[in-house]
Amino acid sequence: MQMPNEDFHFTKGTSKAFTWRDLPNAVTREFCADCGKHLITRRPGPDHIVLKIGTLDDPTAFKGPKIAIYCEGRQPFHFIPDGLPVFETLPDR
Repeated sequence: MQMPNEDFHFTKGTSKAFTWRDLPNAVTREFCADCGKHLITRRPGPDHIVLKIGTLDDPTAFKGPKIAIYCEGRQPFHFIPDGLPVFETLPDR
C-alpha cells in the first residue's frame, strides 16, 4: 500500500534500514530490528512509502490487492487472482 510519508510513523520501536549504495535510484528497505520482517520501502524522489499490508494487525481490512506490480520476473507458482490488472514494472500514473 502506498501512502504519503507524512501520514506514516512507527508507534513502537525503530526500524533498521538498508539501501544498495552502488545502484542508481536505489530504494531503502526498512525492517523490524527484532525479527527482520520487511515493513516498508522508501523510494527516492516521491514523498511516499510502500507499506507491506501483511505487517498490519488486520490486513483483511484492505479487502485484497487492487493491482499486481513488478511481475516481470514472476514464477509459475506465483498466484495472481483472475481479473487483477498485472504490470511488468511500476505503471505510469
